[in-house]
Amino acid sequence: MPRFDHRLTFASAIFLLLVCGSTLGWMLNRIYYGEEWVRHTYNVQLLIAEIESDLNRTGRVRQTYLETGGSQYLQEITQSRAKLFEKVAELRTMVHDNPDEQEASERLEEAAKGRFLTLEDSLRLFQSGKSTLEAQNAFTQDLIRWSQQTSAIIRTMQEEESNLLTRRQVVTKSLFTAVVAISALTYFLALFLLWDYYRGLTHELAQRKRAESNALSLSAQLLRAQDQERRKIARDLHDGLGQSLVAAKMIADMLHDRPQDQERIEELSGILQDAVSSTRSISHLLHPPLVDELGFVSAARSYVEGFSSRTGIKVNCELDDGEQKLPRDLELTLFRVLQEALTNIQRHSKSPSADVQFRVQGKTVMLKIQDQGVGLPTSLLQKFESDGRDVGVGLAGIRERVRERKGVLELRSNGKGTLIAATFPVSPESAGVLPSVN
Repeated sequence: MPRFDHRLTFASAIFLLLVCGSTLGWMLNRIYYGEEWVRHTYNVQLLIAEIESDLNRTGRVRQTYLETGGSQYLQEITQSRAKLFEKVAELRTMVHDNPDEQEASERLEEAAKGRFLTLEDSLRLFQSGKSTLEAQNAFTQDLIRWSQQTSAIIRTMQEEESNLLTRRQVVTKSLFTAVVAISALTYFLALFLLWDYYRGLTHELAQRKRAESNALSLSAQLLRAQDQERRKIARDLHDGLGQSLVAAKMIADMLHDRPQDQERIEELSGILQDAVSSTRSISHLLHPPLVDELGFVSAARSYVEGFSSRTGIKVNCELDDGEQKLPRDLELTLFRVLQEALTNIQRHSKSPSADVQFRVQGKTVMLKIQDQGVGLPTSLLQKFESDGRDVGVGLAGIRERVRERKGVLELRSNGKGTLIAATFPVSPESAGVLPSVN
């Protein structure tokens, strides 16, 4: 899957999660307001019941007053009237958003007023001393009619509130079910997209690892092919051109004893001697035969001696000639690292001397080359530590050879010199946690 598709999948998953979160937030908000409406309905029903209870209690207090004539009952009726109409006003405020309930509350208020007017007429007649049983019975019948009217209005309002509560509960339940279903769908779809995104990234990472492995394998093959080609060129130089030059020098030496043109013969002999030496040096540089014949330590000593005599750089060697036989490819890798490091010292470091140390430590070997030169530029060292690019053929070759053998390469440099330390497992299969460079 292309990388763009990965990004699109991830963005879609995040979008769905945001939608899911927003939906849940909206649902919680709706549930909260739904509960508020339920509480509002219960409060309206409770207030209606209190109004009905107050109206009935006022009628009972009137009857008690007519029987006893206690003035405290008049005060109680007055207080009940004030509280009742406060509750009626509160009821009208609570149902202002429902036209039917608003109209019913107005009719309830009118009926309550008519009921209290009749009650007050009855009380005034009783207080005047002209009250008769027939007159009070007539007031009682009027009060009963008003009571029936208010009770009918109250029952209508309570039924309306009950129906409204039922509808709100149904809507809230349906809304809750729908939102839960949508949220679950978007959540699981987002999880699937995230899983698909993770799977795509894992697949891409595996492809990159395979590509890196193939690149490393190709690099290793190129290095091996390079060594094989060097070995072939060295053999051809030694067996072909080198033998021809040796034969030419032998002939020149034979002519040396003859008196004619002695000076030219000596010149020819010197030229041929230099050609033989150069051919042998090139042959040894391309592929050191001592590595195959005597091992790394002997080849390293021989190479260091020749390097010192050619360049004038004093090289101090500390080579651990252990009894353990090293793999042939490891010995060749060690020699190439030594060769590249000393070549860099000659070309770039301006160092008068160098130190070479080789140690065998159980299943690992360590080779350190240190000079006392000008050191590497900071930018070059940073590039080497980051990606290894643009650092020159020598260092790049050392890095690739160490990586091929699953070794660890450490490069330290400052104004007082440069240290190259390479640590290898004796066999690549035994590569694990390698000892640090001290």
